[in-house]
Amino acid sequence: MKTNPIRYVLFTVCALFMFGAKASTYEQVIQLQPGWNAIYVEVQPEVDSIEQVFAGIPVASVWRWLPDDQPVAFIQDPDEELLTIDGWYGYFPPERPESVLTNLYTISANQPYLVRLLGSQPVELRIEGRPLVRRMRWRSDDFQFTGFPVDPDNPPTFANWFAGSEAHADQSIFRLSENGEWVEIAQPFSERIQSGEAYWVFTRGRSTYQGPLEVELEFDGRLDFGGTLARDGFTLRNASGLGNQITLRQLDSDVPVPLAVRQVDDATGSIFWPVLPREYTVALPVDEAITLRLGVRRADLLANDASHIIEITNGFGARRLLEVSAAVSQPIVQTATATVRRSEDGQLRNADPRYAGLWLGVISIDAVSQAQQGGVMPTPVGREFNLRVLMHVDASGTTRMLKEVIQMWQDGTEIPDPDNPGFFITETPGRNVLVTREELIPNFSGAVLRGGEPVGLRVSTAGFDFEGPELELAGAFGANGLLTGSIVLDPEFPTNPFLHRYHPDHDNLDPQFLNFREEAFEVTREFEFFFSLNDPEQLNPPEYGDEELAGAYSESISGLHRSTVFVSGTFRMRRVSTVPLLNQ
Repeated sequence: MKTNPIRYVLFTVCALFMFGAKASTYEQVIQLQPGWNAIYVEVQPEVDSIEQVFAGIPVASVWRWLPDDQPVAFIQDPDEELLTIDGWYGYFPPERPESVLTNLYTISANQPYLVRLLGSQPVELRIEGRPLVRRMRWRSDDFQFTGFPVDPDNPPTFANWFAGSEAHADQSIFRLSENGEWVEIAQPFSERIQSGEAYWVFTRGRSTYQGPLEVELEFDGRLDFGGTLARDGFTLRNASGLGNQITLRQLDSDVPVPLAVRQVDDATGSIFWPVLPREYTVALPVDEAITLRLGVRRADLLANDASHIIEITNGFGARRLLEVSAAVSQPIVQTATATVRRSEDGQLRNADPRYAGLWLGVISIDAVSQAQQGGVMPTPVGREFNLRVLMHVDASGTTRMLKEVIQMWQDGTEIPDPDNPGFFITETPGRNVLVTREELIPNFSGAVLRGGEPVGLRVSTAGFDFEGPELELAGAFGANGLLTGSIVLDPEFPTNPFLHRYHPDHDNLDPQFLNFREEAFEVTREFEFFFSLNDPEQLNPPEYGDEELAGAYSESISGLHRSTVFVSGTFRMRRVSTVPLLNQ
């Protein structure tokens, strides 16, 4: 049987949404030589147990230096009894008699270790983990045991690495020799820093030096957009003493984060967001910094959670690894409704539950047909006019047009803590509620405080009126989707434009004001919202296709004139709430 490639792709996408995606990791490979090794771990192991990290590797011991406020007692020979020296913590495998002295249990990112390898053959230590961006903290007027984030394929010399730091230039640096002794670097202009190796480095005075290429995050660790943040960034600082061409390269990942990068047109000042290519280069002059603004294109996410690693290099030996992660705003958890079908031209054919929530938008009418001439083609108006539109998409993807909605709050529930009598734990957390029926308002509390009193947040529109609080629309809400709807204003409908309760010719009553006589005309509105796959204004904000949508609007109005009136325009909508339910 021949496999339908489109069905296969959709099945794969749905499976990813159901089960999520594993966080991206990087495998650091460190060569261990027989005897003592000074290593520098750059990633946070997936399993940080030191016993698991070194499983299968014949180590006699692993040591980490956790300095106190006392000056470093420099250790010339690692074979000295490290357990007797303050600041050193050690691990001994269970089969060794010293294992009862173990007080080091985990391996952490951006940390140096001393490893004593048994046997006579080199061994590869492979650590699978996630990179973390953290600032280096130097000890003033003292030695620091540390390694450096350098490019394994293009390692810099010690002199080049510290050229931008007065506190480290021409200061003592010690490297562990092959025979297990600490030896001072004699030729810093020719000897190179090796990736994964740790050294003793002296700092003269105070220093905040982070290397020739510094990566600054608002919060140390990772660039995590989560499920709500659309835009974030980081700062690159050049302290190399040379003009740099910074290269960002996105490493392979099962489910990468689709990113856009903020750019400004120098001539017009307009902002646009092109897709971040796999490799992206930016010039960074000497002693200058640049902030790169990135955005998540959630409409292109292929799983509930996605992540990948960006390798940042300056061409002179510095390398930083930055993990980027993001999640969808409204995770898909229903297998029955998660299959999204599109036609051959890509048009969305059925509901997409990823768009669940409340959407607020503006329709700009810019063309109206000339009804008095029987015209059917809308012609441009002198001045466009706007209509507010309010829609809600539920968890199954069904779209309803709303006249008004009130955001309220549903209190959570608590139960006694079985482990701590007298205390309570949360059974059901509190949550926001969207209410369209006023009789349900007393069932909830206000979402915000006004004058010290909890009140609801009301959003309404006067551009569309219909029977009841909600009007279900046909079609698919989402990028390249089509929604259609119809509103009939019968002669007795309160907002029928021909109805006037106090005018005898338009009150639908006979001259005696006793019996019904139709005097107002029935008005019918047929309208369509066609959602553009790409931003029609070509602004391409990263939110487009996920938190923001736009497209073309058209409407035909019959009964208002003897000829049907045709109007057209554009619309733009933003998601203002991800609550997938109404009135509950």
